[in-house]
Amino acid sequence: MASALVARQALSALSFRTAVRGAQIASPNFTAVAPTAPRGLGVSALFSSRKAAVPTKSVPATKTRTEDGIFGTSGGFGFTKANELFVGRVAMLGFAASLLGEAVTGAGILSQLNIETGIPITETEPLLLFFIAFTVLGAIGGLGDRGRFVDDEPVGPPVKPGSIKAALGLSEDGPLFGFTKANELFVGRLAQLGFAASLIGEVITGRGALAQLNVEIGVPIWELEPLLLASIAFFFVAAINPGTGKFINDDDE
Repeated sequence: MASALVARQALSALSFRTAVRGAQIASPNFTAVAPTAPRGLGVSALFSSRKAAVPTKSVPATKTRTEDGIFGTSGGFGFTKANELFVGRVAMLGFAASLLGEAVTGAGILSQLNIETGIPITETEPLLLFFIAFTVLGAIGGLGDRGRFVDDEPVGPPVKPGSIKAALGLSEDGPLFGFTKANELFVGRLAQLGFAASLIGEVITGRGALAQLNVEIGVPIWELEPLLLASIAFFFVAAINPGTGKFINDDDE
């Protein structure tokens, strides 16, 4: 049908040209008007390919996982970074208290525990080993700590000139300590590792953390008092100071 229509249009155009040519010979002032093809019957309309609309598939948005444990686990113990942050704070407070107690009494952590409870250290070995293993695993993230850190949105320019804090490069509107929860988590992990290492060292040598430091560097403890007090104050402030930001888990998104 399409070929017949094309042939008919070609024959019509040829006869039109012949008629126009004869009219121009008979009358030089004759002006020809070409016939217009009816709508929808053009050759291009006949042979144009019509593309079918491709149905779009709605792909459900996949929920991203926010787990980043050291073994890539999903946190089988249910240990999140918020839990680890709490454990790190307790470790910082405990380590600072143990150093302060050893500076006052001269006894290490286990000796202080023996004095407080009256139970010999040999009878608390299973509990002690479990505590050391739990502390080390918690410090290195081996419990599959879930969640990631999200910082708070800034409320203004980071530094406003014109004050002592601005001259020191500190934010006037922000906290003085400037600790985020990610920093606090790192310091808490160091405190956990230091606490566990001091316990292991005291089990082997019978000396507390400060006495072990004296053996390692050969400097008397009383000469390290400024450094010791600064370390205790740092751990104490880091433990009680609320850091900025937050940790989010899969359930919070």
